[in-house]
Amino acid sequence: MSLKYEILKAAVRASGLKKRMAELSPDELIALKKKQNAKNPIPVLKDPDFDIRLCAVDGFPVMKMIHKEKTDCACMFIIGGGMVSAPRPGSIHKALKFAKETGLDLYIPYYPLCTEYPVSRAYHMIAETWFAMKQEYEADKISLLGTSSGGNLALGLIPYLNENFPDEERPGYIMAISPGTCIDTQEEEKRVYELDAKDVIIPAEYMKKAAEVMKADDPTVRDYMIHLQNGNFENCPKVTLIYGTEETLYGFAPSFVKAFEKYHVDYELIEGEGLFHVYPVFPVIKAAKEGWDDMIERMKKYGKGKRQ
Repeated sequence: MSLKYEILKAAVRASGLKKRMAELSPDELIALKKKQNAKNPIPVLKDPDFDIRLCAVDGFPVMKMIHKEKTDCACMFIIGGGMVSAPRPGSIHKALKFAKETGLDLYIPYYPLCTEYPVSRAYHMIAETWFAMKQEYEADKISLLGTSSGGNLALGLIPYLNENFPDEERPGYIMAISPGTCIDTQEEEKRVYELDAKDVIIPAEYMKKAAEVMKADDPTVRDYMIHLQNGNFENCPKVTLIYGTEETLYGFAPSFVKAFEKYHVDYELIEGEGLFHVYPVFPVIKAAKEGWDDMIERMKKYGKGKRQ
């Protein structure tokens, strides 16, 4: 990797963010994220080529970026944040760039966070967003793109539908970038902790406390919402799974692969050698920029329906 990348990694390590995240208790983490989210407004965007507006789905905001030049294809872009952080304005601006380059209409859900709700509430809202999109687009022309915990929710729509709406149509394509889940086996724990020294952002220790945060003292939360690798992926569409090889969450890749193979999912695993968490959406170095370009091309190829 480049000298620029090594300098960036050193700077992130020096910031102490990873260490602090590892040391905070679940209650301390939630309190911190509530304060940060209060200072994180939904941005107002304008663009001559788009109709950009907010709507409410299941009582929560969804930002719609609709091309003025009509298209019949759309993507639900689920932005991550460890289930405790709302999308930042910079991520929304980047989403607009994604919409421009792919030609897809975009729906960005501001899903309920585990600072206030159990993760099951987010699953319900994502499913309601799916139903709302289906009123405007054919199912196979709707794709899902999720980053980090957003990747978890994108993939998690399938076991949610299988459990609650088994006859419901499925999206045409899912791309999950660095999806998070919680440690369920000794093998996963070993892999995640071996990667901890390489990851400058997400501590392995967080993947233990995350389950407590996501359950929010609700005993009815389904296991697959905590351990997505155990979910029922029957009737899942094509999946592209992307990880950097220097992130702790890469330790879950074999578990997802095992689940996809169990349910005969058409999947591909892309491993960004030497790269970091959600690298395609942070194109700060040449290899990550190539990841962005590859993400765009795959969404254009697979995210526009079977009849394209």
